[in-house]
Amino acid sequence: MLYDYFGRPLNSLRIQVNASCNFKCFFCHMEGTDENTVTLSPEEIERAVAVAAKNGVNRVKFTGGEPLLRKDLEEIISRTRKHIAGDISLTTNAYFLKQRVSALHTAGLNRINISMHSIESDRFIDITRVDALGIVEEGIDAALEAGLSPIKINFVVLRGVNEHQIDSMVDFAAGKGAILQLIEYETDRKGEESESFRRYHYDLRIIENRLAKYAKSVEYNSLHNRKKMHITSSKGRDAVVEFVRPQRNADFCNHCTRLRITSKGEFQTCLNRNDQFFAFRGKDEEGVFDSFKNAVHARVPYWRETDESSY
Repeated sequence: MLYDYFGRPLNSLRIQVNASCNFKCFFCHMEGTDENTVTLSPEEIERAVAVAAKNGVNRVKFTGGEPLLRKDLEEIISRTRKHIAGDISLTTNAYFLKQRVSALHTAGLNRINISMHSIESDRFIDITRVDALGIVEEGIDAALEAGLSPIKINFVVLRGVNEHQIDSMVDFAAGKGAILQLIEYETDRKGEESESFRRYHYDLRIIENRLAKYAKSVEYNSLHNRKKMHITSSKGRDAVVEFVRPQRNADFCNHCTRLRITSKGEFQTCLNRNDQFFAFRGKDEEGVFDSFKNAVHARVPYWRETDESSY
């Protein structure tokens, strides 16, 4: 396993299989890349995964854009499973999930994150520009029926848009036996001055502090040291709420063990760094390893303790 110069092990890959989506969520960061139509072949993805697996990576998450726009995603997962014995997961908006979830599971997918940023149909349309709330709910049910576990429901908290729905989302997720993952709207230092960030950013510590009063227990995810609370929902159900709070959070960055792969064939050190891309497309195994190693050694925590004092 490789470590960066801050002592952080690199054991996880987040692979962007495409950079296009059928939804148009206004807050989408497209994994830190621009929207484009460039993609890696299944063989190219497998080569990168094989090199990473030989050097300590045992977890892979596939993202987009919307990954299910790729007709060969099952093949990509199957090729990845040859090298990764640990967790293989997928983040999707679930629009195409119902028809393909069984094949994805058979190919080697362990679990799934499903984006659902509103439980109200009109707000869902406002956010995504697509009338698809019912389709997403069908996708969640199909994933449950297929045996993927755990299922996480991703909910980006947006001030003035959906923060009032959190309790309802806790009940919804608990009723499905899913984990509700509350995600903070994030940006880089420059982006903090944008009108969008100033308008919609909601500090997740507010929700953490409120729910902590009722938590039966608290765990911490090894990735980013993310807090996971076990609570009782307003309808008396056992519920699990996980917090993804990256903004000006040094602890989050200090526990990052992940490297990103862009759809263009680059290792990317951090979502917020647009100057650290290490290309590997077209290289042989030795060349891919050199790019991988250089990317790991270039990793620097984006947020530091000094950033938090001004937040």
